Amino acid sequence: MRYLTALALIGSIISGCDSVQIRSDYDPEADFGAYQTYAWISEQPLLSAPAEASPLASGRIQRAVAKALAAKGFGSVSDVGSADFLVGFTLGARDKVRVDTNRYPVGFRGPYRWGLAYYQDVDVRQYTQGRLAIDVFDAKLQRPVWHGYATKNLSSGDRKNAEKLIGEAVAAILAEFPPR
Repeated sequence: MRYLTALALIGSIISGCDSVQIRSDYDPEADFGAYQTYAWISEQPLLSAPAEASPLASGRIQRAVAKALAAKGFGSVSDVGSADFLVGFTLGARDKVRVDTNRYPVGFRGPYRWGLAYYQDVDVRQYTQGRLAIDVFDAKLQRPVWHGYATKNLSSGDRKNAEKLIGEAVAAILAEFPPR
């Protein structure tokens, strides 16, 4: 009995979770080993966001980025001219629709497959896909050198725990910075 309960619980957890997908890209000619300090690209490093985004999101993202970069040994400077690299980020959301169909055979199937009918089940699901992108620019060369982003299908629970979700997403994105 406990075995079946555990399997049901694991199945519901797996089917209910939409994991965060992380991707990154970088300029292979950039000298990431020379980077020690960073600054925000401007006073407002949130370069783009949807209109419905919380005005508190920018501060949450800045704190999470600062924490993740400090853990990697990068120091923050306020003067853009003395920084080795600059950081900016964007926030986005897109409403999506997913349609799944399943066919189930019903009725009698004769020797030549005659008489077989199908019942079709259609499942339509609307969801919002969120994306957080972090960009790193070489301050001296004034060009982008690294881009990382996280994509996740958002739930109402994610919206209620925005601080935690942002922290996890930023940590996962910056786990790939600097590239090895």
